[in-house]
Amino acid sequence: MAQTPVVMPKMSMTMTEGEVVEILVKVGDKVEKGQVVAVVGTDKTDMEVESDHEGEVTEISVGPGDVIDVGAPLFVLETLGEDLLAGMFDSPPESVPVVVEEPAAEPIESPASQAVAEGAKVLAMPGARKQAAELGIDLAKITPASPAGVIKQSDLPAAGSREAKARDQIAKVVNTSTQIPQFSLSATIQLNSALAEDASDRFVQLARAWVRVLSALPKLNQNYMNGEFISVEEIRIAALVKSPLGYVSPSLASAQIESGEWAQSARGVLEAARANRIPVENLQPATTSITDLGEFGIRQANTLLFRPQSSGFNVGAIRRGESGFEIDCTIVIDHRIADPGDGAEALALFATELQRELDVNS
Repeated sequence: MAQTPVVMPKMSMTMTEGEVVEILVKVGDKVEKGQVVAVVGTDKTDMEVESDHEGEVTEISVGPGDVIDVGAPLFVLETLGEDLLAGMFDSPPESVPVVVEEPAAEPIESPASQAVAEGAKVLAMPGARKQAAELGIDLAKITPASPAGVIKQSDLPAAGSREAKARDQIAKVVNTSTQIPQFSLSATIQLNSALAEDASDRFVQLARAWVRVLSALPKLNQNYMNGEFISVEEIRIAALVKSPLGYVSPSLASAQIESGEWAQSARGVLEAARANRIPVENLQPATTSITDLGEFGIRQANTLLFRPQSSGFNVGAIRRGESGFEIDCTIVIDHRIADPGDGAEALALFATELQRELDVNS
């Protein structure tokens, strides 16, 4: 028998630690391969963790609210002999060693505690210590919820909440927009029928039409990097979704976008994002985006491009016109790869493709 840890997964390129939201097993439970065994979170999303192994839970290392490094164990399974080789050929998380022991709460010596008594100590989890230092919080003034007296990240004031960290991460991403010279064009598109009322169904309609445009106009589907124009091999679409932590943007690959299976999968991803649980495969960077603000009554929006995006499409509320329906659309394009004339062509083609989508699939 082998002792095999189920570890904190790496959910993004920049992730170094994550928060335990929920452990869904207990000591003695039998776990199947592929079974959802935990929920962990980053600054912006929660994700279900599936076990890569089959076995019995022998030790649980952490609990809700704990912040641990990527690669650190959530719990340990006793696996059969065939699992002795499990993980030997996997690539370990970048620059993060896999450990089997629970990260110990480290004593923190704060200025305030020193003032009270020489050598006084404050116990805190590593993630809480790091966050407190970044926010200038005196841990000696924090009352831990844990009976063990260990301060966790969840004990810190609202300034250190996941909502605040999510906004900080968004701010960092927005800064990349300044590196892209971009322009926008707007037009009112006439349609014979209305878009779907459901936001997820509406996204499928818009995404299919927009991907057809990008496929027909490859100039728009490239990046300018290090003085070279590089064609995008896979179109990935970011969708704007409201979650409990604010607005998030899961990305969806466009392969097989015309199929019913893709539409069903896309709806599932968007629904999970609304519950703040984005599958890890949908956290990859997007090459384009679709922002639909129609449900708020907004007629026109002009968003920004963030690396590695080279284009974006925004739509407002659909409304009745003189001979059908109309909707305002705004396209945003990296000026290095295309000119306004290319954008105008894209808008005209989008009107055709969106009407085609409504005719065929409505």
